[in-house]
Amino acid sequence: MESYTVQSFDTYPIAVCEFVPKTPNHKTIVFAPAVAVPQKFYFTMAQYLAKKGCNVFTFDYRGIGTSTSQSIQSLKSHGFFSWASDFKAVSRHAKEEFPENQQYMIGHSFGGNSIGFSDSYQYYDKYLTIASQFGFYKHFTIRMQLLIYLNFKLFVPITTSILGYYPSSWFGLGRSLPTKAAKDWTTYLLHPDSMLHFTERRSITYYEAIKEPMLLVSIEDDLFAPKKSVDILGDRVYCNADVTRKHIKPSDYNLKSIGHFDFFRKKNQDILWPLIDQWFNLG
Repeated sequence: MESYTVQSFDTYPIAVCEFVPKTPNHKTIVFAPAVAVPQKFYFTMAQYLAKKGCNVFTFDYRGIGTSTSQSIQSLKSHGFFSWASDFKAVSRHAKEEFPENQQYMIGHSFGGNSIGFSDSYQYYDKYLTIASQFGFYKHFTIRMQLLIYLNFKLFVPITTSILGYYPSSWFGLGRSLPTKAAKDWTTYLLHPDSMLHFTERRSITYYEAIKEPMLLVSIEDDLFAPKKSVDILGDRVYCNADVTRKHIKPSDYNLKSIGHFDFFRKKNQDILWPLIDQWFNLG
């Protein structure tokens, strides 16, 4: 594994890790992380894919993990569009490194939604999203609706106004977030149009331009990405893409649970990861 930085649109240094295969198969895979999840969470899967022959790249959004050259308070005006620009910078770098490769993306949760917040789609031939969803909270369970509403309607504005950032870890939601990212997350979850509302707010999104093959995976016991919300993502958001849907039930794989995160854990390498091999034709 090689670690270095790639400059984003505003020269902010984005921490990148590159996994180099011994026998390249001329395929590049870039991971797009979930909100508040550092890239190291994806290292085991990245190593697995490198052993399959892929050139693999992981990265941290600004303010997360090792992309912390500035204090989180100083990044208060950087949100989902800044993160999408970070993803675009890494995507462009990966394509420049291996211009002849087919380039694929694996997006986890928000990572699978971030494609449309920039024009990074131009670098990709195929997508796989795990637990990416149309975020409007009323598509979730009643308990999750209550927790989301209280957290994002009450605690996000209070903590960001006092601390200058959102302490996600206090609420079991990963690493702390810049204020704007937390507020964008609030919009994503509380507005009925979720990510599509950002275009209505005079920002530019690119969801309609995405036409490549895309596998959207939902998981039966995932409280953060219910099947209905993933279905809507495919129908409303990636409406012009060549979408394939896959819904996973833990019981079908003799598993007790998978949830929002366990698809990526090593314990499921032999059980769930063959889905990746099949989708990207890794052999």
